[in-house]
Formats: sequence, structure tokens, C-alpha cells
Amino acid sequence: MKGKIVKLVLLILFSLSIHHANAQGEQDMDNLTQQIWTSYKMTYRMNENTSIAGDFGIRTVSPNAWNRYYVNPSFNITLPKIMFKKLQYKESLFGGMAIYFTDNKAASNRLELRPYQGYSLDWPNRKRLTVRHALKFEERFELDTHDWDNNFGLRFRYLLEFTFKLQGDLIEEAKGIYFPVSAEFFWNLVGVKQFNDVVRTNVGIGSVFSQKWKAEVRVGYHYSRDTMVEDFTTNDIIYQAKIFFKIN
Repeated sequence: MKGKIVKLVLLILFSLSIHHANAQGEQDMDNLTQQIWTSYKMTYRMNENTSIAGDFGIRTVSPNAWNRYYVNPSFNITLPKIMFKKLQYKESLFGGMAIYFTDNKAASNRLELRPYQGYSLDWPNRKRLTVRHALKFEERFELDTHDWDNNFGLRFRYLLEFTFKLQGDLIEEAKGIYFPVSAEFFWNLVGVKQFNDVVRTNVGIGSVFSQKWKAEVRVGYHYSRDTMVEDFTTNDIIYQAKIFFKIN
């Protein structure tokens, strides 16, 4: 039963995304891309409040102008409750160093080193609904692999994400299924030559299979610039598949 529900919702999301992509394409075929993002993330909890993680992934675009590969080691520290102890919330500090390699088809390849720091607040943080606010500051060191000319960028990001979690009250087999809906806004304080985002929106479905495993798929719309020759006029339809694994 649970599998049938997942397949049905995935079919609905896919149909809606195709309809949206076709509508965008009729308006502006030159500025529409469709991308596939895949990722796998492992998390190791060092103690009650501190965890480290590592994720890697592959991204590609149609028309096939580039393929992108990344690794992202990171840490997360849950802050103790000092004020409003009766409220259901969670505060965290996080950071890491993401490394991206872009295989461009019509230009030289690019390597980006991206250290970042951030703060997240889950509030409200309830059984059926979690609202996440995340602030992230990134330093971007982008290098052209042909002549190793480098560019430096600074970017500020704000994420607002709602996660609706089913508890199996009406359909027991649906317990563990969740629906993430998010919007993320970007302020490029100093832009780099490639991949400068403005806004990302996503909707998806996920399933918690056990205490260690969960997976989700998302469909999103991004407004960005992902080549080195255009202004911020690219409409991106993004299909994401994510797998998460907790080591302990």
C-alpha cells in the first residue's frame, strides 16, 4: 500500500513538472533547461549534539552544456536551549567545504572550492510539521582549469522549508512518508563567472525506511545563470533524487 501511494504521488509530481516545463518552453524555449541532480549523503553522529557528514553527487543538464560533480564534507552542532525552553525548536550551527568540478562542453572546465558557514532554526518543530529557516554564507573560489585563472565570489542564502510528515493515523502504511516544500533566495554579493542563482523552489516526497535509511525525490524551478555568456534569464526545471544514510 505504501509503495502504491509513493508511486501515485510521484506520477502526479512528474506530470505537473512536465506541464510546467512545456508551458515555459512555449514562452521561451531558448532560456529553458531541464536538469537531473542525484546525491548520496552519509551522516555520523559523534555525540548527542555534534555530527559530521559527507555527501557527493552528479548533476547534468539538457541541452547537455555541462556535467557537474561534487563532494561536500560538513559538520553540524546542535545548540543547547538557553531561552524559551518550553518551545519546540532546534537551533544549529553548520559549516563545510564543498568542492565542485564542472565539465563544460563548449568552454574550459571549472573547479570551485566553496567553504561555507551557516545557522539553522527548526521552528515550529512538531510531530507532523517542521519549518526550517537556514542562513548560509559562502566564499567561492572558482578556477578555470585551462589557465588556472581564478575568480572570488561571496554569496548569502536564505532557505525556508516546510516538511509535512504523515504519521499513519488514517493509513497505517503511509507512516514515514513526508512532503518537503521549499523556497531558497540568493544574494550574490560578488558573483562568479558560472552558476549564480537567484531563487530556487522545490516540492517533493520522501520516505523514511528505517532509522538509518531514507530517500526523497523533488521537482523544482530555479531562476539562475548557469553559463558564462548569459544574464540572469535561465529558467531551470530540476529533477532531484536523494538518498540519506545514518551510520549510527
